[in-house]
Amino acid sequence: MIRARTIDDLRSALAEARTVDRTVVIHVEVDRYAGVPEYESWWDVPSAEVSETDAVRAARERYERARAAERWYL
Repeated sequence: MIRARTIDDLRSALAEARTVDRTVVIHVEVDRYAGVPEYESWWDVPSAEVSETDAVRAARERYERARAAERWYL
């Protein structure tokens, strides 16, 4: 196991792991309560595209309509 506490540690750990011919674990300790500053995004997780359930099909239709109305802010 290789521990990585900083980004430089992680880079070194990845380089070292590439030289090993077996499974390598890189342990990165994190604080699950620490937020990422200035991180304003969202995940697009659609409903199933194919389903026999009416509620799922209706949810997919709502998703498709909302997707068509999205605006790109570049």
